[in-house]
Parts: sequence; structure tokens; C-alpha cells
Amino acid sequence: MTVLLTALSSCEKTPQEEVVQSSRELSILFSPDSGFSGAGYDDTILKAVMENAATNQNFVFRLLRPATLTQARSYAQAWQTESGNQDALVLCGPQYEDLAGSLKPAGSRVLLLDSDKTFGDGVATIQLKRYGGAWLAGALSYPFKILLIKALDGDRMLDTVAEGIHEGYRDAGGEYFEQLVLSDSYQGMNMPDQLFNLLLDGFTGQKFGGDTPLLASDACIVPVCGASRAGAYSYSRNMFTVSLGIGEDCGACSEMLPYSLIYDLGGVLKEYINLWLKEESWPAHADFGLSTGHVSILYNPRFFEEKTGMVYNYKLLLEDYRKLEAQYTQTALEKEASHAY
Repeated sequence: MTVLLTALSSCEKTPQEEVVQSSRELSILFSPDSGFSGAGYDDTILKAVMENAATNQNFVFRLLRPATLTQARSYAQAWQTESGNQDALVLCGPQYEDLAGSLKPAGSRVLLLDSDKTFGDGVATIQLKRYGGAWLAGALSYPFKILLIKALDGDRMLDTVAEGIHEGYRDAGGEYFEQLVLSDSYQGMNMPDQLFNLLLDGFTGQKFGGDTPLLASDACIVPVCGASRAGAYSYSRNMFTVSLGIGEDCGACSEMLPYSLIYDLGGVLKEYINLWLKEESWPAHADFGLSTGHVSILYNPRFFEEKTGMVYNYKLLLEDYRKLEAQYTQTALEKEASHAY
């Protein structure tokens, strides 16, 4: 499916003026494996593009949704043939590394997301390094028993975040970590109801050694599973169980959520779109992460508010979390620097 959307101006223009203003085109080639409404990767990219379009009236953008990698290659080759000198193509993910290496965009330009490769010839790459931030999020949660829920195995992004959280938790002294994998496919990214029912049906009872373990004051759910996390947050709200936000600010999803691990890929993409609009060049490659402020911990004020009639004895205070963050940030930065992703 291809969708073409034009950034509109608040002032009236003649048709000729509209053509001039909208002469530049940004094409976004998404992955066949993912989709919108996943509260994750694709949504972050789409939001960034639309926010740029809302404030810049001199470009249009096209969303390319291939069904297969073969179709994705056809889309990219067609773009290369038809693109103008000021056009740009964004390739959404490292699965497009081979495709990026085959493109010769001439006067236009290509941006490959989440790759550490360097191509040149008009092809730029960026990488949001996720391990260091995940390690820090895990270290902050060491007082709890952790149930990490992963959408599937074998996805580099999910595997890196899950591994970082696990190792940060362990290195900080955490004593109990259990992992649940929802699916053997990307369907695991969009199974909120199934996850909620799994938790209600007592899946974690055997794992945590009790009939209702997640009601305990020392349990925490960590959902590394895209839109499926809605099921975890529903359980968290109803059963007064601590949970963490992964990827973006999830504080509105549950008052039982002390902080979110923010991966601001959208912020990086907006910076690159602005450089393109200013006709400034993109570096051949750049890394982003904790060290650049594009990965961070965001605390949820709702979790730390005083509650009347309810006592949450298990909660750390905000000042406790800030002390832990200060204690472990330097190590997290070192982990980020030493890990490829």
C-alpha cells in the first residue's frame, strides 16, 4: 500500500505555488515484518515525519508498505529511477542493508536506520544504540523480581533490549529474573489480550513460586513486546503490580509504572529531515544513544504521588531512583560504547 500525504499550509496558495512548495518528496520504506498500531518502531517513524510535515510546507511524503523484501527492492529501484535531485528515501531498519548498498541515488539521498555500516555515494546510516540504556533500566529495577515479556526471539532490537535489561539487573544485584516469549513470529508484537489472559491465568504463579506472585510487592513486569504491552499495563493497573515503560513514555498507561526507557529514534529522524530541508549534507554514519540524549530514563509523576487510602510499601521514592541512576549512568555509558548496538 502506498499513501501520499501533502503538508498543507494555513494560507491560501495558487495551484502553481503549491506545485513549487511541494516539489520535494520524502519516501519512507517500512519493513514487511512490522506495522502501524504497534506502539513501536513504525509508529515512531511515522510520528516524526508527520510532525515535520506539520511545520514545513515545502515537501510531501510517501509511505511505502511492502509485503515482502522482494517488493521492497522493487519499490526502492522504482524510487531511484523516478526520484528528483532533492528527493530522499528512508529505509526503516537493518534488514535493508543489502538494498542500501545497491542504490546509487545520484543527486537525491538515502538514509538507512539502525545500521552501523558505511556506504557513501549518497547513502547515510544512523544507529540508535540501545544496549546501554537497557542496561541502565535493568540496574534501576534490581530490588524487584523481574518478569520480562519479549514478543519473539531472533529480532536484533528486541534481543538487545532484553539482554541489556537482564544484564543490568544482574550486575546491580538483582536476584530473580524470568523471561516469557510470546510468539515465534512478529505476531507477538500485537497480542495484548493474549498476554493479559496469560497473566490472569496464573502463568507466572509457577515461575514466581506462588499462587498470585505478581500481587507481591517485589514483582515487576517488563514488556519488551510492542503493542502487546497494553495487556501487561492492564494487568498492572488492575492488580497493583509494578511495570516499566519501554521505547517511549508509557506513564499514561499505568500509575504503577515508575519510569519509562525512552528510545528517541523519532527525534533523530526529525533532525535529519530538517538537515535535508535546509539542503545540508548528512554524515556518512552517526551513532546516537545515552551519550547524545536520545536514550534516557523518564520518571512517571503518577507513580510517586501520595495516595489516600492505599499504601504502596514496595515503592522506591523518586529520590531513590535518581540516586541509582546517578550511580549507574557512567557504567551504562561505558556499556553503550563497548556494544555494537
